[in-house]
Amino acid sequence: AAFGLYFPRKEYSENVYIDQPAGTPLLRIHALRDSHGEVAHFHLCQNLIVSRARSHENNWFQIREKTGLLYLSQSLDREDFNMLSVGNWMPLSKVMLYVFLSSHPFQEKECDSATRTTVFLSLINATAPACSSLTARQLCFTEMDLSFHIKENKPPGTFHQLQLPSVHHLCQNLSISYKLLAAEGMPFRYNENTTGVSVTRRLDREERERYELIAKCTVREGFREMQVEVPFLVNVLDEDDSPPFLPNGTDTADAVVEFNRKEGTVLATLAVYDADTTPIYPLESSRKKYTGTIITDDPWISETFRVEHIFDEIHFSPNGSQVRGTQHEYKLVLNKSISVTEHRSFQLDVLVNDTEFHGPERSVMLHFNVSILPVSIQFPNMTYQFTVNRNAERFAQIGKICIENCMKFRGVNITYKLLSPNVSCYPVSILQGREDKYGSLYVNDSSVLRRPECKEIQYTIQATDRQSRKHTKTLLTLVLEGILLKKEEDCPDSCAVSKHHAECEECGGLGVLTGRCQWRQGSGKGITTNYSTCTPSIKTCPDGICDAIESRDPAVCPQDCTSGNIIGGHGKGTGNLGIKSGHGICYCFPRQNCYCEKDDIKEQLCDDVCKTVIAGAVLLSFIISVLLSSYFIHRYHKNSPKPPIASAEMTFRRPAQSYPISYSSTNVRRPSLDSMENQVSVDTFKIPEDPKWEFPRKNLVLGKTLGEGEFGKVVKATAFRLKGKAGYTTVAVKMLKENASQSELRDLLSEFNLLKQVNHPHVIKLYGACSQDGPLYLIVEYAKYGSLRSFLRESRKVGPSYVGSDGNRNSSYLDNPDERALTMGDLISFAWQISRGMQYLAEMKLVHRDLAARNVLVAEGRKMKISDFGLSRDVYEEDSYVKRSKGRIPVKWMAIESLFDHIYTTQSDVWSFGVLLWEIVTLGGNPYPGIAPERLFNLLKTGYRMERPENCSEEMYNLMLRCWKQEPDKRPTFAEISKELEKMMVKSRDYLDLAASTPSDSLLYDDGLSEEETPLVDCNNAPLPRTLPSTWIENKLYGMSYPNWPEESPVPLTRFDGTNSVFSRYANDSVYANWM
Repeated sequence: AAFGLYFPRKEYSENVYIDQPAGTPLLRIHALRDSHGEVAHFHLCQNLIVSRARSHENNWFQIREKTGLLYLSQSLDREDFNMLSVGNWMPLSKVMLYVFLSSHPFQEKECDSATRTTVFLSLINATAPACSSLTARQLCFTEMDLSFHIKENKPPGTFHQLQLPSVHHLCQNLSISYKLLAAEGMPFRYNENTTGVSVTRRLDREERERYELIAKCTVREGFREMQVEVPFLVNVLDEDDSPPFLPNGTDTADAVVEFNRKEGTVLATLAVYDADTTPIYPLESSRKKYTGTIITDDPWISETFRVEHIFDEIHFSPNGSQVRGTQHEYKLVLNKSISVTEHRSFQLDVLVNDTEFHGPERSVMLHFNVSILPVSIQFPNMTYQFTVNRNAERFAQIGKICIENCMKFRGVNITYKLLSPNVSCYPVSILQGREDKYGSLYVNDSSVLRRPECKEIQYTIQATDRQSRKHTKTLLTLVLEGILLKKEEDCPDSCAVSKHHAECEECGGLGVLTGRCQWRQGSGKGITTNYSTCTPSIKTCPDGICDAIESRDPAVCPQDCTSGNIIGGHGKGTGNLGIKSGHGICYCFPRQNCYCEKDDIKEQLCDDVCKTVIAGAVLLSFIISVLLSSYFIHRYHKNSPKPPIASAEMTFRRPAQSYPISYSSTNVRRPSLDSMENQVSVDTFKIPEDPKWEFPRKNLVLGKTLGEGEFGKVVKATAFRLKGKAGYTTVAVKMLKENASQSELRDLLSEFNLLKQVNHPHVIKLYGACSQDGPLYLIVEYAKYGSLRSFLRESRKVGPSYVGSDGNRNSSYLDNPDERALTMGDLISFAWQISRGMQYLAEMKLVHRDLAARNVLVAEGRKMKISDFGLSRDVYEEDSYVKRSKGRIPVKWMAIESLFDHIYTTQSDVWSFGVLLWEIVTLGGNPYPGIAPERLFNLLKTGYRMERPENCSEEMYNLMLRCWKQEPDKRPTFAEISKELEKMMVKSRDYLDLAASTPSDSLLYDDGLSEEETPLVDCNNAPLPRTLPSTWIENKLYGMSYPNWPEESPVPLTRFDGTNSVFSRYANDSVYANWM
C-alpha cells in the first residue's frame, strides 16, 4: 500500500436520517501503521457515488484529517434526499464515498495513488428514531459484521472503536458499555474509557491466522437492561517471511526413461513447502515468484528436459490452530521424444528460488537421478500362424501383429509390413491406424481364398522404428480351411442392413469371417451399449472403435463408423462416429441413415423345459408348505389343551343397512344388527398375524380387572419374557367383552395399528398383542394410578398441604412422593406432559378424537400417559377426519365443528385439551355442570363457554378460552400450548389450596351426571328419563328434538364474547329442530 499505512477494514457502513443537525458524528475510521513513526491523514477526494452511472458533489459529509471521524457538515433535508434518490421511489437511498489515507497532509493529486476504503451510507427518508424504539443490536453495533484484517509483523495500534458515535450523540441518556471476550493469551486489549480495541504486539500469521473473539454490549436505561453479543473476527494478512523447505528433507528423486519416451511424459516429481500463502490469481505471476531452473551446461539436456511448476494450498497446525501454506511441485518432463537407441545416465539439478523472501535461505536445490535405457525392436520368439476360412469376405479381420512390449511403448512409432515371396497367393494385407502400436491382418482379396491351389501361405513380417530406422522380422503362416458355401442372392454388401435375427444369419457381407453374418443379441433395457444388431464379427463390430480396417469402407461396420443420421433412441460414439448406445435393434444403410427401434418380435422367455422345471418347483413348494403347516398346527394344539375363551376372528363385512343401538322400556340395551351379524359370522375373517408384535398367549397370566365399560375391560396381567426381557413384567391387557360388536372390534384393531406407530414417553406404550386362536388382547404398559380423572378425585382426600394434623400420614407422603398433596405446579406439569404427548401425535398426523381425563393414565412418578386410541384416526393423507359411521361420541369434550359438521382435526383435539385443562384445575370435575348434552349444541353455537373455576389463574383460563375459539385456525397449536405451560411451571411456586379449589356446587362432582352416565336420546323420538346414560350419544341424535326443555337456563350462562348477560331464552330456537 502507498506510504505503508493501511485500513484494517475494507468497508464501513452507517445510517443517515433527515434533519440530523450539522456536526452529527457518523463513524470513526482507523488506520494501522506499516512502520514506526508514521502518522495517518484521512481525506475525502471524490464526489458521492449515487449509482454506477451517476455521482453528485459532496456537500454534506466531511472527515477530520487526523482522527478519521466522519461527520455531517450540513443537515440533510427532504429536498436533498429527493435530489440524491432521483428515480428511486423507495424510502431509503444508498450512496457511497471513498476515504483516502496518507502519511502526510493530503494533496488532491495524490488521490489516485493513495490507499482507500469504502463507506456505504444509507440515507433514510425519515427523522432519527427514538432511542427507546431501538433494539440492543441497533444501539451497539452497525449492520456490517465486525471483521478486520491486520498485517503480520507490523507495529501494534488501535484498529476499531466499539462505541457508535452517532448513537452516543443521539442517546446520551442511555448507559452503553462493552466488553471484549477473548481467550487467554490473545494479543488484543479493550480500553473501557475510549471503547477502542487495540492489537498489543506484532502478529505472526504462521503462528495463528484467525482470531475469533466476542464483542458484548450492555444497554441500561433506569431498571431496564439489554445485552447483545456479536462475533469479532481478526484475520492476519500474510507477507513473505518464511523460507522454502523440503518435506521430510527429501531433495532427490529417480527418473527412469524406458518404454515411455514420448514428449510431455512426467518422469519424476519433487515437492517444496512454504509456510506463506501464494495467491492463485494471477496464475502466471504467482508462478514467477517461485522459480525452478535446470542447472546444466549440456545443451542436449536443456533441449530434452523441462521443469513444470504447479502449486496448491496446504494446511499446517503449528499451535493447534490451522494455518494455510503452499506446496510447490516441480515435475521433470520430457521436452521431446527420445530415440529407442538413446542410452545415458546423469544427475539433473533444479534450483528453486523464492524471489520475494529476502534472506540467505531463499533457495533450495532439487536433484533428479536420470537413467535413459535403450529398448530393443524385436518380435517375440515365435512364428505367427493364423487360420482363415475360405468363405471369408474382403475386410475380414484375421488377427493382430505386435512386437515385444509394443503395448508399453509411448513415443515410439513402429510400422509393420508384409513381405510375400508368393505373389500369386496373396489374399491378406496389413493395416495400421495412426495411433496403433500393432498391425491388423485382414482379407484384401477374397477370390484368392477360393482358389484350390492356395492352401498354406508363408509371409515375412517386418517391423521398423520410424525414428531410428531399426527393424526386425518374423514369419507368418496362413492356413486356409473350410468348404466353400454358395452365396445367397439378393444379399446386401453390409451385414448391418439386416433387422432380424433369421435374415441376418442367412446372408454374408463385407468383413464376415465364415461367409455368414453374426447376430448380437442385446440384453439391456432402454438405451444401452448392448443393443441388438447384425455384424460381420461380434469380436470387432461394434466395439466403439472405428479402426483402420472398418474405416476403409462404410459398409463394413457402420455401427462403429457411421457419421450419418441415427434415427431413434441412441447415443453417439467417440468423435461423433458410430452408435455407442441404442434402443432395441440398431441397423444401418451404408452412406445413408441408421435406425434404432424396438424389436417387434417377442422372444420366447421360457421354453417347454423351463416351464416344466418351474411347474415342478411350484408343486414341490406347495407340498412342503402343507406338510410344515400340518406339523406346526398339530404341535400347537398339543401344547394348548385349553379351548379359547371367545373367538377374536370377526368379520369386517358391513350389513346392507345398519341400525343404531336402542333401549326397551326397561332401559335394557338391545343389540344392534352389527352385533347380531357378528354372532353368525364370527369365523368369516381372521385377524392377520404381525410377527413383530405377536406375543405367545401361554406366556400371559391375567389378573384382576382394573376397569371396564359396556363392551370392553382392562385387566392387570403378568407377561413372561416380554420383549426378550428375562422374568416377569407387570402389564395391562385390553380386551373386548363377549357382547361386543364388530364396531368395537374395529375400534380395538384401530387402536392396535396406531399404537404400533407411536413411541413417546407421554403416550401409552404398546408391548404386543395376542391375536391368534383366541380373543384379541392388547398388551400395554401398566399405569399404577389408573386414569387421571380418578387420580385427581382421589387427591381431594389427601389434603391441601404436606403437613396436616395427622403427622404419621404426612410422613408417609414424604416416603412416597407420589402420594403427597398436589400443588398448582403439579397440575400444570400434568397438563404440560399431556400437551407434549399430543404435540407428538399431531406431528405424526394422528387425531385422537377422545382426549379427556378418563383417557389419560397416571404411571409411577406421576407420569402422564395418553391412552384409549379406539376413536383415533391417521390423517396423514388428509387434514381432517369426517365421521360418518354410527357410534357414540363424547359430546362435552368435542369441538364445535365436530358436533355440527362431523369434522375431526388436530385443532379439534386442542378444543378437547381445553376441556381437559378444566378437568385438571377442578380436580376431576364434570364439564358443563348441570347442562345436559343435548342442550349443549346451541349454547356453544351462541358463544357460551364454561366459567373460570375457583383457584384457576387468569393465565390458565385464557389458555382454555383460546382452545375453545370457534374458528379452528385461531386456536393455539400443541407446540404453542407446551411453551405456555412451561412458562406457567416456572412461575408456579405455591401449593394448591384444595379447599379453595373444590367448588361448592355439587353439580360439579355429581357422579349422577358424569360423562359416563348422562342421558342418551332414543332413535324413536321418545324422550328418555334423565337417569339414562348420556355421555355417549348415537349419531341418530341429530334430527331429534327434546320437548320438555325449559324456557330459561337453569344456570347462569356466560358468553364467550365477554358479556355477562343471562339468557332468558335460547337464541335461534329453530336450530334445535334441525339438530336435536
